[in-house]
Amino acid sequence: MKTSTSDIREDLVSAGPPDCTADRVAGFVPTSMLDWPGVVCTTIFVTGCTLRCPYCHNPELLTGDAPPHMWQSALSHIAIRRGWIDGVVISGGEPTIDPGLPRLLEDLATRGLPVKLDTNGTRPDVLGRVLADGLVEYVALDVKTFPERYDLLGLPGAAEMVAESIDIVRDSGVRHEFRTTVFPPIITSDELPRLASPLTGGDAYVLQQFRPARTLDPDAASVTPVPPEALTRAASECSRYLPTTTRGV
Repeated sequence: MKTSTSDIREDLVSAGPPDCTADRVAGFVPTSMLDWPGVVCTTIFVTGCTLRCPYCHNPELLTGDAPPHMWQSALSHIAIRRGWIDGVVISGGEPTIDPGLPRLLEDLATRGLPVKLDTNGTRPDVLGRVLADGLVEYVALDVKTFPERYDLLGLPGAAEMVAESIDIVRDSGVRHEFRTTVFPPIITSDELPRLASPLTGGDAYVLQQFRPARTLDPDAASVTPVPPEALTRAASECSRYLPTTTRGV
């Protein structure tokens, strides 16, 4: 039986990192109350993504190399703060493209750490597997725009993958939210109710304000965000289909 924080930390780190994913852990937020509603969590970011959204505010995660030993640092932090942390968020980038993700989730599950997974939905096969295996307690799935506009985000066939992921999440019985970052060249506030309609039956829908401070496409930084009152009005209209809130307004 582990009797001290140092013992727990040694046990976590000595177990060794999961293949692949650990090499792509780019950083972590030690403690967050924003990334998982109602949960005090540590948020871990992995590199690599299937999409190239012009408004992406973490462009360094798309293809960048991860610093060495970041996974061990995250595990050490989690061990030290176990009495204060209720769960772990795995975000990116896009975590589901990494072959090591299931093992990482299994590793966290064996240590009694609930996981929230952030995903863009472009790997429904992986998403379905980790949900069926009970490795994720909460999913946040991005619904970026209408199917006919997904090609603007750099991955042919992405719309069909996302549609399959929506069905998987909605039918999984796992708590979830769908979310859309409202970037006017891709989706306008007036169009949001039409985007929300196919999400009927989902747990929640979150409309996120676009942040122009740092973007993958420098031109995207010059786009004016949707006025807060327009986003609030859109949330009210989307609520006809599923409970909808705003974030970052």
